[in-house]
Amino acid sequence: MTHEAPKDTVAPALDGLTTSSEPSDPAKDGFHVRHVATADRVVELARRFDEAGYFLEMITAEDRRGDLEAMRLVYTYNRYGEADRHLVLVDLSSEIPGASAPSCVPVFPAADWFEREVFDMYGITFDGHPDLKRILLPDDADFHALLKDFGRIEDAPPEEDPPERELTV
Repeated sequence: MTHEAPKDTVAPALDGLTTSSEPSDPAKDGFHVRHVATADRVVELARRFDEAGYFLEMITAEDRRGDLEAMRLVYTYNRYGEADRHLVLVDLSSEIPGASAPSCVPVFPAADWFEREVFDMYGITFDGHPDLKRILLPDDADFHALLKDFGRIEDAPPEEDPPERELTV
């Protein structure tokens, strides 16, 4: 069963901006359309969604280095009124640091906070961001807490045995 966009909305014209677009079942996964795009298209995609009356719901990331050998950006767009949710997936380099995409802040100013959080938690940078700095972790943190290899116990240095203590009652 395929689901079309709600009748009272005008889906953005995304011709040539995505590598694939397919209808999705919103009752199953919460999205009406799922798109795959490349990083060089994210700003123009954002502009098209904005022009069609959509807003940016969120930007997040996934550490997919294990299965896809990539870091993935996840953008969601929606409209007010009857939902018409679009999921946009963008695979980037698997290198951290090194994975980057253009900033959507010029189109959606709220992207400022989303992009800063993705940078902070995953290490993905956004070219052209007006003030890309940490938002949750301390400025001097030398890690990205949501990377799958962060804090792996098998990578931790061996601990010394704690000194024995006498119990006093």
